[in-house]
Amino acid sequence: MRKGLQVLCVFLVFALFAGHAVMASQDETVRYIVRFKADNVKLQGATRNQVISALQQNLRNNLKSVTKVIKSPTSSNMNPLWIANAFALDASEDEIARIAKLPAVAEVYRNKYQIFIDKDINKKVVKADPAVIQWGVQKVRAPEVWQEFRIDGAGVVVGIIDTGIDGSHPAFEGKILKFKDFTVDQSESPTDTQGHGTHVAGTVAGSEGVGVAPGARLIIGRVFDTSGGTTEEVLLAGMQWMLDPDGIAETNDGPRLINNSWGSNDSTSKTFWVAVENWVAAGILPVFAAGNNGMWGGKVGTPAAFPHSWAVAATTSTNALAYFSSQGPVAWDGAPLMKPDVAAPGDKIISCKIGGGLVSNSGTSMACPHVAGVAALMYQADPTLTIDQVRLIAEETALDLGAAGKDGKFGSGLIDSYKIVEKILQNSGLASSFSAYESALHAEKALVGMQAVSPLAAPLARSIVERSLNLDEGQFKSLAISVSQNGGEAAQALLKEATAARVASQLHK
Repeated sequence: MRKGLQVLCVFLVFALFAGHAVMASQDETVRYIVRFKADNVKLQGATRNQVISALQQNLRNNLKSVTKVIKSPTSSNMNPLWIANAFALDASEDEIARIAKLPAVAEVYRNKYQIFIDKDINKKVVKADPAVIQWGVQKVRAPEVWQEFRIDGAGVVVGIIDTGIDGSHPAFEGKILKFKDFTVDQSESPTDTQGHGTHVAGTVAGSEGVGVAPGARLIIGRVFDTSGGTTEEVLLAGMQWMLDPDGIAETNDGPRLINNSWGSNDSTSKTFWVAVENWVAAGILPVFAAGNNGMWGGKVGTPAAFPHSWAVAATTSTNALAYFSSQGPVAWDGAPLMKPDVAAPGDKIISCKIGGGLVSNSGTSMACPHVAGVAALMYQADPTLTIDQVRLIAEETALDLGAAGKDGKFGSGLIDSYKIVEKILQNSGLASSFSAYESALHAEKALVGMQAVSPLAAPLARSIVERSLNLDEGQFKSLAISVSQNGGEAAQALLKEATAARVASQLHK
């Protein structure tokens, strides 16, 4: 346990177990979530570990007032959710009434098993053909990026919050860096008993032609059970774990982006507002499915509808809007906001099936991981990109399919990874990738420890060396000077490999 959290034990006599959440039905244990009012926590420009530490300290400060009105909760019924400035606990009506009256408390609500992933639309098992690159992957032009720019997502870590993942599927071999099960199953190994998460993960990073960024690596949080349901507490616990998978704030081991193929049909709920806001503060891009309520005229649901979420609509193979894709605009505090933000293939998408093989699914849940995969390609092309830059570049280069400009059906249009990466590489060099390589080494050590085969850093190193071969002499000299002056020991060693590869390439011409 970290020193900072030992203080919390003095006041509340509990240990911070991220993800300790018991999924309960509505008529069982009376479980509440208590959220505190927003505090003046300065997160602008903070590093990820500074964000985590600040959020934890903020919750500690707020929790002190709780012990003044009720008996100190124990670790068995208390779950600190610092990502949302909240906590969950079992409490009587009298206790929760006293907590609700505290000046610092914003709201108190029952924790209910009421959040479900959208049911599978047009689900159909298909024959596997490893030689085929699926139509959705081709539609976002990912193969062109792999071939021309030697960029496939290598070195980028993508988080996925869903029903889990079938770790035995060959399309994920060597790609799962971390897995945590927040359901009652508490599986130690990568598991998915529903199938939705496996399909989604395949579209992000699966091999065998199903994934947009097959070089990316995955951190998986299983928060939806076999029935596809969960509670607010479990979801918040999973979202919190994504910020700090190894439980040590000082290690920068969290993902660059998180795929969220889930949400509610409510366009005004703020249940997850603060959590998503804190992801953004920590530099994590939140990619959300817009929702499958379009056939009923439904609006983009939350959290996709948040201004700080990137909402994805679904298109068909003919670039039409999928009939189920939820539409915008939405409104916050009376001000209209155009949603969704961008569109991607989501109709009859073929990806990984639990137990092996492939299956076709439809939904904005299937469109979302296409965009997450494209974002992984972007972060490999330029690891220094900010969230705002990622969203701006992707939307500026998108194929406008609806009314001119950003509209309430397609957002800014169909995402185009080739145009995106081409634009990024026009304005960025390879030097930042050497820094990303060093970061990948540290993240890899935190997530999986030392292994015979490097799952995260080694693929990125190969990609950097390959990309360096395409530089002319002037560009490579400039790169070498930058890395020599600013790079660490690992970056220097990689530069030597790149230099040797260029010499060998010249000899074999």
